[in-house]
Formats: sequence, C-alpha cells, structure tokens
Amino acid sequence: MDLYVLFGLMVLGASLALLAKRRRARAPRLTDGEREEVLRSLRVSVRRDWAAEADKRGLTPDPERPRLLHTQWAPAPATLADGRVPGIGGSTADMAGLVESFGALTPRRLVVVGPAGSGKSTLLILMLLELCRAGARLPGGAGAGQGPAAPVPVLFSLSSYDPRRHELLDWLAGRLVVDHPEVGSQAQAGQLLREGHVLPCLDGLDEIPEQHLARVLVRIRRAFHPSLSVILACRTEEYARALRQGPVLYGAAVTEARELAFPHVLSYLRDSLGRGGPGHAEWADLFGLLEHGWGVLEDEVRAGRARGLPVATPSWSLLAPNAGQVGAAVLKERWTAQVRAVAPDDGAAGTVGPELLAALGTALTSPLTATLFTDLYGHADTDEEDPFRRLVRADPAQVRAAILDNTVRVLFDHRLTPDHWPGARRHLSFLARHLERIDRTDLAWWELSKALPHTVYGVLLGALAAVAGGVTTTSAVGARDGAVAALQLGTAGLVTGMLVSWWGPESVSTWLDRSVRTVHAVGDRARAGRGGRRSPLPERAPADPRFGRMSTALAVGVPMGGVIAVLAALSAGPAGGVLGGLIIGLVFGVAAGLLGAGGPVRGPRFRAGTGLLRRLWAGMRGGAGAGAVLGLLFWTSLRAASSPGSAQWEHQSRPGYAVVTSLAFALFGAFLGLLSGVLRWLQAPAPADDSTSPRVLLRGDRRLVAGWGLVVALLFGAAVAPVMAAFPYDGGTHVVEGLVLFMAMALWVPLAVRTWPRYVVACCWLRLRGLLPRDPMGFLEDAHRMSVLRQVGGVYQFRHKDVQDHLSRVQADGGTGTGARRRRVTGAPR
Repeated sequence: MDLYVLFGLMVLGASLALLAKRRRARAPRLTDGEREEVLRSLRVSVRRDWAAEADKRGLTPDPERPRLLHTQWAPAPATLADGRVPGIGGSTADMAGLVESFGALTPRRLVVVGPAGSGKSTLLILMLLELCRAGARLPGGAGAGQGPAAPVPVLFSLSSYDPRRHELLDWLAGRLVVDHPEVGSQAQAGQLLREGHVLPCLDGLDEIPEQHLARVLVRIRRAFHPSLSVILACRTEEYARALRQGPVLYGAAVTEARELAFPHVLSYLRDSLGRGGPGHAEWADLFGLLEHGWGVLEDEVRAGRARGLPVATPSWSLLAPNAGQVGAAVLKERWTAQVRAVAPDDGAAGTVGPELLAALGTALTSPLTATLFTDLYGHADTDEEDPFRRLVRADPAQVRAAILDNTVRVLFDHRLTPDHWPGARRHLSFLARHLERIDRTDLAWWELSKALPHTVYGVLLGALAAVAGGVTTTSAVGARDGAVAALQLGTAGLVTGMLVSWWGPESVSTWLDRSVRTVHAVGDRARAGRGGRRSPLPERAPADPRFGRMSTALAVGVPMGGVIAVLAALSAGPAGGVLGGLIIGLVFGVAAGLLGAGGPVRGPRFRAGTGLLRRLWAGMRGGAGAGAVLGLLFWTSLRAASSPGSAQWEHQSRPGYAVVTSLAFALFGAFLGLLSGVLRWLQAPAPADDSTSPRVLLRGDRRLVAGWGLVVALLFGAAVAPVMAAFPYDGGTHVVEGLVLFMAMALWVPLAVRTWPRYVVACCWLRLRGLLPRDPMGFLEDAHRMSVLRQVGGVYQFRHKDVQDHLSRVQADGGTGTGARRRRVTGAPR
C-alpha cells in the first residue's frame, strides 16, 4: 500500500476515534443546584402549559360549565395486577386524595385502565396538575425543606414512539427537550429521567400499532426498573392482552375506571342544558324520560332483590341485550312495559322507545359520550333535520355512533365554519385519513410531507440541481457540457430526493447505530467465547440519536456522489467518475450535514447568554480537524486519478503537496465550522418562558432555514468577490453563476433535509387539491380553540380516537363511506 495512503488512513482513524471520545465525554452532568433550578423551571412550565390545555378541554370550573363531570376509580381486578401492590381508588372530585394515595405507593408506579372514553387521559392531566400544585414534595415524603424533591410529572404520548429506532428513555429525553427546553440538552434530560427526577405519565399505549406493541412493552419493562416512578394509561382490553405476554410494570398498582353514576350524569346534562338555545324544551323532555326510566330501573332492581334476584346495584347495562345475569330478561321486560305505559303522546320526545332510551342511558355512562352529548345543545342544523330529531330516529344498536355523528356535524357545521373556514369538515376528514395512513394519532405539521408522493420531492430536488448545474456549466464551459451537467445533476437530485423522502437520515442513523452495536456485540461475543461463555447478539437494537449530522451527510452525499460517479464514469472513465462523485458527494453531503435533519427545532431568542461564541469556537475546531482529514482523502483520490509516472503524478506525490492540501481543507473546514456553530446555535433550546406550541416549533424551524440562507449568502459572497476582482471582464457571468449556485444551495439543502420547506411544499400541493385551507396552522389553532382538537406538547390530536376514526371514514364531500351506512347509523328515512 502507498505510504501516503496508509498515512491518510491512519490520520482518519485517529481523528474519528478522537471525535468519538470527545462525543462520549460531552454531556456534563447537572450539579445539585443546577438540577433543583431546572426542576423548578420545569414544574412551572408543565403546570402553565397543562393548566391552559385543561381549561380548553373543559376540565376546570367555569361560569359556562356550572358542573364538572367527575369519574370514579377503584382498584382493578386481581387478573390485571401482579398482586404485590394493592390498587388505589377515589374520584376526580378529590384529586388531592388520589394524589395522596399515589404518593403512599412504594414504589410509586401506577397503571390506569378503562374502556375507550372512560377518562384515562383526563385523569392523567388532573393528576399532573395536582402533583405540580403539591409543590416540591409528594405526600408521604420528607417535610418541607428536607429530603429529596419530588419528581416533576410530564405527560408523554406514546402513539408516535417507534421501538425499532429508539430506546424508550432516549426517545422520552428527546421529547422532553423539544416540549420543555428549560431542561437543557438531551443528555441532561436523559439524566433527569434515569435518576427519577422526572415522573413520566405515559398515555396512548393502546394507540401503538399492533405489530409494535409487544416490543414497546419490552422497552417499558427494560427502561423503568422498580426504583423509577411512572404512570401508564391503557385500555383494559389491550392491557389484559399485554399481560398475557408478560408483566408490563413490576410492582405497579392498577386502578380501573368505574361506570358513571347516572344521577350525576343527569345533573351534569341538565346544568349544561341550562344555557338554552333552539330545541331546549325537546332536550328537557328527553332528560325527563331518562330520569323517569332511571327511577323505574331503581324500583325494579329493589323489587328484584326482594324476590331474591342476584342484582347488586342499578345499571343501564342490565337492560342491554344478553345481559347475562339471572333474571335480567324479566327485569328488562317489566321495565319496558312500565316505561312504555307512561310515554308522552306529543312532541318529538314521545317517539323515543324503551329500547332507544336504554341504549342512550348506557351510552351516557361513558364520560366521553356524555361530554360529546353536551355539544348538541343550543344548535340548530342547516341541512336535513336538527340533531335532536336525528338522534331520536337512530337505531338503538348504533346510538353511540349516532351521538358521535351528530357531534361532528355540530362541531364542524356550526363552530368551525365561519366565512374564512369553508369546508372545515372536509379538511379535518383528510387529516384524519392522513393519520390513519401513517398509523398515528399525533397530528404533527412536520409529518404532512408524508401525504405527498416521494416523486414530488425527487422532481423538485432534481429540477433545482439540474438548473444549477446546467446554468453554471454552460456559463463557464459551453452549452454541450452544460446539458450534460444538467442531466447528471438532475438525475442525481431526483434519485437523492426520492431516497431521502423514502428512507431519510433517521433511518441512516438507525442503521449506523445498529452497525456499531453489532460490531461491539461481535467483539464482546468473541471475547466471551475465548473465556468459554457465549452471549447472543442483540436483536434489532434500537438506535440512539447520536449520528444526526453524520447520517444526514451520508443520506444526501452518498446517493448524490454515487449517481454522479456512475454517470461521469461513462464519459471520463472510472477514475474521473470516482473523483467527480467524491467532489459532488462532499459538496452536497457536507452542506446537508451542516444544516442537519430531524424534527422541528425551537431555537433561541436573539439575546445574550445563549452560547453563540462557545458554539462558534467548538464548530471551528471540529471543522478544522475534519477538513484536514478530508484534505488527505481528496489528495489520495487525486493521485489515484492521475497516471503513475506522469509529471502531474510526481508533483502530487510530494509530501508538501499533501500538507498544503490538508491545510487548505482545514482552513475551509474551519470556515464551515463557524457556519456549523451558527446553525447549532439556531438549533439550541429556546428559553424556558417560550411555551411550546406547534406554531413555536414552526417558527423555530423557519428561523433555522432563514439562518442557513443568510450564511450561504455570506459564503457565496465571500467566494464570488475575489473571482470578480481577478476577472473583471467576466464579472457579470460570475455573478450569474454565483446567484444560481446560491439559490440552488439555499433552497436545495433545506428542501432535502429540513421539515419547514417540506411542510410548505406539502401545503401548496394539498391546497391545490382542496384538502387544506390557505392557512393550515391558523385552521388547526381554531380547531383546538373550538375543542375539535387537543394539544399535547408541540402536536395536536383529535378530541378522541373515536372522533378520528369517524372522520377517517367521512368522504371529502362530507358524507360517510356509504349512504346506506349513514342512513343506518342516523336513522334517516331511506
């Protein structure tokens, strides 16, 4: 092997080892004082954000809501617990008591189960707020000023967690930094989680795709050892299925939602009805029928118990078909006869039969259904018939679906359709179908790009690269060479755009991390084998987010350089193709790596103390070292492309030539390092007083792209100025070349790797198809304000998964999947 090649490879290996060591040595630990300050700021931020969200969801007292709908919780059956810790019980009307019971658990680990719409997410939010209000100590801990501070509760939605790519605690740390930047870096967030200073409240376990659920349960068991506190919410059926695969949380108490007491529901409905509006008398008559039916049911249950029937308490479920209890058929028959005997003869409420009344009472014992039911009051429909008449004509077997359909009509046809939001239901129906396609419940603006075909981004990136290469090469060389350059760069841009859109830097990061883990595992296995022990290889170990910029550079540079190398080899030979591919791959890969891919960023405000100088110095040092290594690689490739024995080869073989090349690349790398420092500063966490919202994340990513464009403009300005000074007569041509290159790099790289430019393209495409309004973010904010959507950190979710499922079946014209199905659900005449 050539001495210089060997020397270059040795320098490369040493540099990479040094960089890896420095990366591992990074992430300073928080001192006790810093940790206390971070936790105090985090508690304030969590309480502020979720208090506002709880108010929007109607979970706090308000003059417009004279009564809150409180749910009851009780210890779950023994089949849902491991028997080590008894469950806890209480009511959301006494959150202080529930939190005190939770604080008395050892360890503090709780699982909340219940059917769909039973109030699990509501309980998590109310517990989170009560824990924050309780101050720095949990009940049962040390007194004020003594002992360790209580962990800060933070709510996480697991619906978007992919166990194939991330360890759970690493993913939670990333979400914590995005939603609450006051925790600092992701390493510091991970430290707070692993040391138990943050209490994760995990919601949405039942919304994870079925094929990933078993792996997620393994991640939960692995991440939360018995000394760590955690709260987990899941539907009862899914949790029971998960238990068949093994314990989910060792030593966790399990509490289960109880059916709402119907008198409490009826009081809640009557108080909500007190706001008045069209059809007030009809709704009041319906509530009167429900109250009378409940009274008859209580009388029949007491009479049944007197006759020796094993009926414990009154429940609408006793009147359901196939109730399965002894004497249920007789009870239902007697109840039906008495209700029918006192049915009113006039008014729309008089058409409500006993079967529909029983089905309606059963549905209203769900907190979700009872809350949705209140949205029907005070509204008159504009088409067909009003909500009340559609409801009383519904099929008793589909009464819950009828309530949901009526609520969707009211929410979208009356609340969310002012003059500037036409087609609101069509827009949200598209968003629901989009979430179903990508198997998500988190409505994130940066994932709207997945609604477009991969070819759209490929064509855009190919066109930009073709224009840049064609114009600059035609201006510098000639039309023929310009056409060839446009073809080559356009093809490379097309392929790269489709690959990045389909696979992306995150998948490259996953592959890199698995490769490193596998190499380490093979080494460990070999060492263990020599000692007589055998250890299995890890199965698809999830990735850590530690190859962000490198994976971005590879995801963009490898396909760009590879396609150029193949195409250039056809005309310039293998050596020329390799050299051309290396140059193009470095140019586009390094530029993309500097900007970096990934999710949205919040970015700091422009004020002192945000670490700009520190990031500039660190970027310059790292860029100089990486540039020196790349200079040696470039020199090695240049010598390989020259003919051995030629004068050029002899000149390039001198040691001084290698040193000069390495120094030149080091200087250029230092300049790029300064650029990297600016971009890292733009990606730094925002101040703690900048509350999280989707618009804040959108603004942060837009600011990052704008900063990238400004730095690229300065870079090209510094490069074009000396060229114009050296060639004054060709200044106009070079200005054109510089402007085209600037526009290409300023647009091409962000469109390839950043979320905001892709979001803009997706919005333009979807607006043209009529699937989104002109201002999607404003539309989503209005939907959130009207309680159609709810906000969880930087993403939105539909009010409930059932609402999302219903809307995903609604066609673009506002109807459901089939007219027959809609008539069957709503009871409309055929």
